[in-house]
Amino acid sequence: MYKIYFKQAMQMLKQNKFISIISILGTALAITMIMTIIVTDEVKTLSMAPEINRDRTLYITYQSERDTTKGSMRGGSVTKNFVDEYLSKLKTPEYVSFMDGNQAIQLPVNAEGFSDYQMCRPRTIDASFWKIFSFDFIEGNAFSEEDFKSGIANAVISESTAKKIFKGEKALGRTIVLASFLKLKVTGIVKDVSPVFKHAGGDIWIPYTSLGGMHGGQVLLMAKNKDDFPKIISEVRDVERKYAIDNHPWILYLKGPENQKVNTMDIWGNNEQEIAEAVKIENRRSLIIFLILLIIPALNLSGFSLSRIKKRIAEIGIRKAFGAKKYVILIQVLYENMITSLIGGIIGLFLSYVAVSWLKTWLLKVPEGSDIPLNALLSPGVFAAVFIVCLLLNLLSAGWSAFKASRMTIVNSLNKNDR
Repeated sequence: MYKIYFKQAMQMLKQNKFISIISILGTALAITMIMTIIVTDEVKTLSMAPEINRDRTLYITYQSERDTTKGSMRGGSVTKNFVDEYLSKLKTPEYVSFMDGNQAIQLPVNAEGFSDYQMCRPRTIDASFWKIFSFDFIEGNAFSEEDFKSGIANAVISESTAKKIFKGEKALGRTIVLASFLKLKVTGIVKDVSPVFKHAGGDIWIPYTSLGGMHGGQVLLMAKNKDDFPKIISEVRDVERKYAIDNHPWILYLKGPENQKVNTMDIWGNNEQEIAEAVKIENRRSLIIFLILLIIPALNLSGFSLSRIKKRIAEIGIRKAFGAKKYVILIQVLYENMITSLIGGIIGLFLSYVAVSWLKTWLLKVPEGSDIPLNALLSPGVFAAVFIVCLLLNLLSAGWSAFKASRMTIVNSLNKNDR
């Protein structure tokens, strides 16, 4: 039966080419606008390689202190001393990682013995970094916990960085010089990581112990299960209280722990109620935008749907005269219109990828010349969202027309009277 509906829908598209093109383009543009928002959010928050544990990672990115007697304040990145003394002792997280918080800094890097250099983005990390993130190693491997603690000057570099520095020659085991002073042995080469991945992205990954330490950075707390988030947050709040006791009259405020979504929103403060309210406001804003982007094109497309229905009033009357049920006619009209919606949805999805790639600097703050990984754009969640949006658009644009057509009497249908 649905095969017949499909064939009939395709025939209707061919018979009313102008209306069909307008309907498909209207649907495609509506889908493009909605999917651009959805895809942008997916790229920022979905767990995907190398940031495969986004859904069970919490971030602490800032600490500030206040003297309760004088009112003076100080703050900045999370300090290594604070991490070593307090956060490294947390019991609930599976891994605690301390790393730099800025992937925008570029430094000159050259192969030992060569004067020409390339500007690269170095990331200073610890050994736990490799347990939280999943990189695709082409050659070699990451430095170990023992190497990290020993302060051995090793480095993992990206594939494109290896090609630029060593001019296509073998890079594994060779030595690079960072900022004209730090010599590092290449122990691993990984596939390039897009700047879309704010925490994992970079060109060179080095242990901060090779620099003699690191003053400030950010902390990543990976839970065994995201259900452990409340317990981890409670532990961190206990740490703040303990710090206040140990360092009286100074009290401590931490920005976090916050999940991936909150981390991308740049919400300041650690008040859980304020954060929850900010997330609600953001979700409400997104919902309002979605509704506007759905309802306005749906109202415009409903006119085209009604026009197609009017041309088939006599056909509907004949079918009802031969015993067709109201719900069968309703389903058929919605199904046929759904074909148009899906065609428009596929076009709209493609256009949304073009829009995201074209506007990546504005939407995702990705530098020009950088690519967005395909797996960040193609996901089951995105395809499910496309189908749901198409379904809603179909119901909003054709639902009333289909319902009205199914309720018409046989006499009115045969006389082409749509009242």
